[in-house]
Amino acid sequence: MPRLVFPLAVTRSISRICRWRALLLAALTVLLALLLFQFPSPGKPGLDPSWEMVLVYAHRHALQFGRDIAFTYGPYGFLTSRFYYDGVPLVKILWESAGKLALAATLVAMAASTFSSWFRFGLFYLGLIFAAKISSDTVIFLCIPLLALCWLLPPKSKSWQVAVALTWMAFLAQVRFNYFIQALVAIGLVIPSLLLERKSKKLLVIVSSFTAGFVFFWLVAGQAINDLPAYFRSSWEISNGYLAAMAVNRVPITTWGIAAGICLLVVAFILSLLRSQNLRAEKWILLYFCCAWYFIWKYGVTRADTGHIVLFFPTAFVFCAAAPGLFQRRHWWSFLDASLILSLAGLWLFNSGFLRHTPRELAQRLHAAPGELFRPKRQAQRFAAAEAAIEKAHPSKNLRAIVGGETIDVINFDQYFVLREHLNYWPRPVFQSYSAYTPALLKQNLRFYQGSSAPQFVFARLQSVDWRFPAQDDSLLLEELPRRYSIAKEANDFLLLHRKAVQPTGELLREKFPMRHVSFGQEIELPETVNCAVELRAIFKPSIYGAARAFLVQPAEVSLVLTDGKHGQHTGRLIPEMAAAGFLVQPLLESDKDFADFMAARPGRSVRSIRFEPVSVTGNCWSQISIQFSKLPELPFGPATAD
Repeated sequence: MPRLVFPLAVTRSISRICRWRALLLAALTVLLALLLFQFPSPGKPGLDPSWEMVLVYAHRHALQFGRDIAFTYGPYGFLTSRFYYDGVPLVKILWESAGKLALAATLVAMAASTFSSWFRFGLFYLGLIFAAKISSDTVIFLCIPLLALCWLLPPKSKSWQVAVALTWMAFLAQVRFNYFIQALVAIGLVIPSLLLERKSKKLLVIVSSFTAGFVFFWLVAGQAINDLPAYFRSSWEISNGYLAAMAVNRVPITTWGIAAGICLLVVAFILSLLRSQNLRAEKWILLYFCCAWYFIWKYGVTRADTGHIVLFFPTAFVFCAAAPGLFQRRHWWSFLDASLILSLAGLWLFNSGFLRHTPRELAQRLHAAPGELFRPKRQAQRFAAAEAAIEKAHPSKNLRAIVGGETIDVINFDQYFVLREHLNYWPRPVFQSYSAYTPALLKQNLRFYQGSSAPQFVFARLQSVDWRFPAQDDSLLLEELPRRYSIAKEANDFLLLHRKAVQPTGELLREKFPMRHVSFGQEIELPETVNCAVELRAIFKPSIYGAARAFLVQPAEVSLVLTDGKHGQHTGRLIPEMAAAGFLVQPLLESDKDFADFMAARPGRSVRSIRFEPVSVTGNCWSQISIQFSKLPELPFGPATAD
């Protein structure tokens, strides 16, 4: 009997340790969930608040994604919206509380089962706290790659781990289309790995479970199965077009240098794994690791501005903190850990306030979150008061007096003014004009307005983003508007258009001039026309270097310079993909007044010539530029007498 004393003591010690470990993990889960919690704000004018409000509107009115809505977000995208109107629904509260608690529990359990050292777990968890403090979207973005690397792809994963990973992947894939691509790549790598191991039964279970889960969540969201092909097609088109159309470079060279340093460390880590003795067993995990890093890199540097580069550094921190633990290296440290220091340094150099204010802001978030969660009535009162204050600061446009119960759309963005008046909003598929990044998307919006279901009214503003030439956005629809709509109300900052009783038949007539090649810096005279508008199609063919630059970092930017009748110059950014569809260069459309003159067929500002200029000495990124002018005789135009 004395021989049982030592085993019994050991058993009690192990039980005690497990109990404390479970309590610690539970506490860490609650802490992370509180930081992920984000009570939404009332809607307000602006680009981001407007599209987030449209996602909420699409959910409330059961709009069909793919058919009614074409966007980078899916039917559950409204759950991540930061801006709501007319109160916050219960489903949003449930997602922010129970949903994010479940997400936090999954991430903590995943880390505890994957990382063999507390040091690696601590770095990873610190990164999650860091990322959640800046934006909960960063943590959600990383969920599918981490679940795939930790629970889906490893052959020794338990059945419940694979099941949990697939459930989250099927759900998050319908929050944002980029997440669907992440999940699809992971499933695509599972297929050959299990086929080579001759585990066809497990392969069938995984593929069928993900498919069934995706369809289940799609139906629960109120979407129709027959809209899935249109959803995949339009979402792929808009996500692919985003990379070229929304790329900007607005960060200093030091920030680029630090981001490049992190990337080089990741590449060196990948190369070191290629020489590993475990490469044969880890090759599929390593391959997805490379794909996941590419997602993260492009997520941060495609749109290199304040809002996105700030998200890149915490995202890189979390991913690089987890990486050594994914491949079970013998050492508790890795040279890749230097990237964590670089991530903090990059954020500090870009905006030191993010780090200096972190402790205070963390304390404030942890103090405020329980009150927002457990005092819903008081939070609802605060939301209503803030919504009333915003409405007072931004007076109504009084659209209801004219529109009544008829359908209405918004061009370019700022759907806020239509949604706040509770009008019968009926959007075109790509509901914000700047997002119609490709000819296919431009034609999709045009077909919507040519059909019988087009809106009766349009709240229109000539506006754009990123210093673009405004006439590019929804260019084909812009050319069509004078044929189908007339001005119902003209104000200083908007037009209200009304659909004509008699609609034209057939396409807009174009009298095309021959296609010709031009070069950067060449002054191109507009063709002489007899009092009608002129369209320009410009096709930019990238060089090998330009294509590689676009794939690895971001595409080169191009500027369009227009010289008017008074020899004044007007410069705007040109999006090559959109320019290939054609856009108006005569008359000059640069302001709401220009747009009003165009719609009313009044004399406007004329353009004498145009030229293309590369931005930041990137002319070698393009091998050829082809242009074609077209006269639009159905769109009358006469230059103002001052011209």
